[in-house]
Amino acid sequence: MKAPVLSGTLRLIVCVLFGQPEEDRTGDLKRRLVEALHLQPGQTAADVGCGDGSYTIPLARFLGPSGKLYAEDIDGPGLFKLKETLSKAGLQNVEVIKGADDDPKLPVNRLDAALIVNAYHEMTAHEAILRHVRDALKPGGTFVLMEGIWENREAQSRDEQIKHHELAPRFAKQEVESAGFEIVEVHDPFLERPPDEDGKSRWWVIIARKPAR
Repeated sequence: MKAPVLSGTLRLIVCVLFGQPEEDRTGDLKRRLVEALHLQPGQTAADVGCGDGSYTIPLARFLGPSGKLYAEDIDGPGLFKLKETLSKAGLQNVEVIKGADDDPKLPVNRLDAALIVNAYHEMTAHEAILRHVRDALKPGGTFVLMEGIWENREAQSRDEQIKHHELAPRFAKQEVESAGFEIVEVHDPFLERPPDEDGKSRWWVIIARKPAR
């Protein structure tokens, strides 16, 4: 079953918030990811492993003052900088959370959607993190996971891939299912990346949901 498509109006809002022009690869990547979350203004979401807030800021603006965004990370100094950025931007609908290695400390059954972008491979207790994210979602809530992989390392073990800060979708798909999610779609590739000294690589995305029951 495929996730519903955003309406024309919401798609326009997303394009404005997540980057223009349409040819901009970074803006296009962010726009497509927020569409995959299937959010509406006024809803509640979480950016898990939020880092510097690359997705936090535009997501908070998209959700609006009646919405709520939890921005979680384990990096204290990084979260301090994010709080400063949020204050300067006048965004008051974001709650910044310092999580633990095995617990993002999200409220239970509160989220309409959750996002982990290019951070899952860093999570040493990824099984526990996935369970907590599942518990934080409302029944039927959406979970979106994005990671990258280089073709020349795709056949390697999970441990070897993690050493290079990447992960193949075959590992993540099994782990997401084992955590109790239903896989809705796997987009692989989600976006091809320009070749570099390590060869060809791509972003992939898993869209899953917490079972309604």
